[in-house]
Amino acid sequence: MSSSDYLIVRPEKAGWLDLLHLLIFRPRLSECEFIDMSVSHDAKLYDQPPFVMVLSLVLQKFFLLIEKPLRIFGHVVEFPFNLVFVNGGLFGLLLKIITFSVVIPKEGTETWWTFLGLMDPRLDLTKSSSLITYLPQFGAIKTVFGVDLLELLLMASKVAYENAAVVEYAVTKRWKMNFVGFYECWNKFTKTYGSQAYIFTDTAKDASMIVVSFQGTAFWDAKDYVTDVDFSFLSMGKMGRVHIGLLKALGLQDEKDYVKGWPKDYTGDADKIPVYYVVREQLRTLIQAHPNAKIIFTGHSMGAALSSIYPALLSLHEETDILDKTAGILNNGRLRPGDETFGNYMVDLLKGKYCLRVTYRYDIIVRIPFDNPFFQFKHFGKCIYYRSWYHGEVVMQEPNRNYFDLRYFPNMYYTQFKDFFTSLLILPIKEGKEYRETVPSLIYRAIGFAIPGVPCHSPRDYLNAIKLGKVTISDEEIV
Repeated sequence: MSSSDYLIVRPEKAGWLDLLHLLIFRPRLSECEFIDMSVSHDAKLYDQPPFVMVLSLVLQKFFLLIEKPLRIFGHVVEFPFNLVFVNGGLFGLLLKIITFSVVIPKEGTETWWTFLGLMDPRLDLTKSSSLITYLPQFGAIKTVFGVDLLELLLMASKVAYENAAVVEYAVTKRWKMNFVGFYECWNKFTKTYGSQAYIFTDTAKDASMIVVSFQGTAFWDAKDYVTDVDFSFLSMGKMGRVHIGLLKALGLQDEKDYVKGWPKDYTGDADKIPVYYVVREQLRTLIQAHPNAKIIFTGHSMGAALSSIYPALLSLHEETDILDKTAGILNNGRLRPGDETFGNYMVDLLKGKYCLRVTYRYDIIVRIPFDNPFFQFKHFGKCIYYRSWYHGEVVMQEPNRNYFDLRYFPNMYYTQFKDFFTSLLILPIKEGKEYRETVPSLIYRAIGFAIPGVPCHSPRDYLNAIKLGKVTISDEEIV
């Protein structure tokens, strides 16, 4: 018998006529062959599926349909952009063609960046601490390196999208910190090494900070998009309901039973160890080697959600040594990881630690899965909400909570136009060449003219907000 409530959507079992039937006749979800569910609490809520459930299924089927073409298309698109980038721009490329010294980009090396990385190839950190004015656990970081901690963490979450060579280059050559390792780990359900994370410390000896950064939604990975728009959940006992796609990405072994799904020790194939267990083993070693260090979890998008769930799994396995060394979670662009019970559990678990997320404008990913009676997903922790690159405030909840509120659409389109033309024409002049837009970034921004809120998810805008923002946050506001 299962120890968990669950609702699992299986788009591969649903035909297009099934979705049409679901939309028109709205049968009980328990009667649908493409829904696995066992819900004991508020079961009547699932008698009549809302329209967004159909939308979720349609999007999942669409992404699964284009999985291979999207991956091939991504490679074709990234090659010419990388060719120009690694050769110093168009002029540099022409010069190298003339001198027969063209660098050919190769995947898996420093010469190949993802499309997200090409949208914002900045790696240098601001030598200031304008945003967080008081973080006692990390005082040594500011003394030694003179950088803004939150900017470092957002930069680390942006770099997590790159390959191991680029990540190591960023950590060691640009930030002058200590690279521990990059990990590509097995997801049992997608049957891919699709879960990535990396770890670094501020110094090689007697470090004061250990950073774990999880990769978010890969730009050309359709399965990651399926995870983003999948509203399935698994009950984790007293922890509440958690987004099942995120649990699978971390290493869930049984999708219908969290006790069986999270054995304390992994006993499967040695070459298919999930990211949760790989990172946990590294942390066990690091806290022994660096007794004065504090651990912080970060990420962007799906990576932000993974970083927000990870401490709960440590708690499940009573990893008190690691939790005692954990300073907290600081992430950005996070999709909702669980329900209110899960959020309350995390707030209690991180009591006295840092629990902070950053949201830029109308970021669409931050507003899914939905916070309503049917889906019951909610954010937890304090949020730095930026209404623009320059103005932010500490809030508990962003405006336009579930994105589709028509009252916000006029302003969403207005801010889309404003951000596009400001970034293109004004920001580089006002703030300097560091803020000059790349062609991939402008292409991404243009998506917002059709779907406002998509460009707000760009790591570039999050970094701009942190670098230019005027918010000052006290230690009390962060906790």
